[in-house]
Amino acid sequence: MTTTLEPTMSTCRACLAGDLFLYLPLGDHPPANAFLKPEQLDIAERTFPLDTHVCLNCGLIQVPDVLPPDFFEDYLYIPSASDTMHRHFSALAERFRKDFIADSGQLVVDIGCNDGLLLKACQDAGLSTLGVDPSRNIAELARARGIEVFNEYFTAESAPRVRAQYGPAQVIVTTNTFNHIDNLHGFMQGVATLLADDGTFVIEVPQALTCVADNEFDTVYHEHLSVFSVTSVAALGKFFGLELVDLDELPIHGGSMRLFLRRSGPAKPVVEQWLQRERDAGLFARETYVRHAERVERIRTSLMKTLRDLKAQGKRLAGYGAPAKGSTLLNYYGIGPDLLDFLADRNALKQGRFAPGSHIPVVSPDEIAARKPDFLLILAWNFADEIMAQQEAFRAAGGKFIIPIPEPRVIG
Repeated sequence: MTTTLEPTMSTCRACLAGDLFLYLPLGDHPPANAFLKPEQLDIAERTFPLDTHVCLNCGLIQVPDVLPPDFFEDYLYIPSASDTMHRHFSALAERFRKDFIADSGQLVVDIGCNDGLLLKACQDAGLSTLGVDPSRNIAELARARGIEVFNEYFTAESAPRVRAQYGPAQVIVTTNTFNHIDNLHGFMQGVATLLADDGTFVIEVPQALTCVADNEFDTVYHEHLSVFSVTSVAALGKFFGLELVDLDELPIHGGSMRLFLRRSGPAKPVVEQWLQRERDAGLFARETYVRHAERVERIRTSLMKTLRDLKAQGKRLAGYGAPAKGSTLLNYYGIGPDLLDFLADRNALKQGRFAPGSHIPVVSPDEIAARKPDFLLILAWNFADEIMAQQEAFRAAGGKFIIPIPEPRVIG
């Protein structure tokens, strides 16, 4: 029998409806990117409930608890650590040049520009750029690439200052940042202020259909406050006179979408087709999420049995990747240094630190060859193909990979 839980939030961030269903309480978690320095290991970590809700009116998956504003001012995630993201952003910059920018002087603004990887690709395509990002350390990495950065949060209050200083934006883009925003309506008011009359707002985010169908529960963490449906984005845009006119389905991050909003438009047929897909998939039905939660519990049991059995056989286990989604999985499953000796990650900002909550040490991938684990649990499962290609020497030497999502499986 399914226990009915009372929602801990009352209003949907996108459509403002009150029809919320708390279907997956994941317990208390530290911030997913709050990797610890060695001297912080003895200090109690601050944790927040990670209660996954869905709005049954628009299909927005969301969590209520929000990180303190200063968290993003010293940030550790960078897209440049992934070869896949280099190719992805180069293609997106070319799309802007061909389809949305008529004059090289027209401005492309990337909100949540991080280390400037996308905007550098835009510059290489001959476009004018501006980054917006609150992280001081990450902004310096973007500036080192020659990117101008407005080093503040993007809000309804800051947007007029951006426009006054730099002019209107022909393209505003946000990639895997929109899902970090608590006050979506304030953010969208800022977009409406900064966007040129004939401009395009482009959003890239993981999408709710694959999150539910492929058991991607770890896509939710305290930085990723929301997983969007197309229905939720369309509803949100209408509050601010922005119409969803086109969208692309993307394989990246386990299933994402790129959405295009304009002040007017006709919408391409793909928009209504996708809205119908969401209705057909039961994205607004309570039972869909009950079954999803049951599958999450089943794969949790399956993976933990696999890891414990291998450990009992004397096998050496480690993790590959220290992504934020990995923090959700490690902490919800209860995986610590007793099971995984280390996490290997190419991001030098995380190396020498310890994963939040689980306290597994993060090291360079060079340690794989030096320490010779028998199995690597790929926590960055959304880049599994890239990781396995990079670690061909590990596999050739007899090493095997464990991929936890959508179902635990061993590849060797």
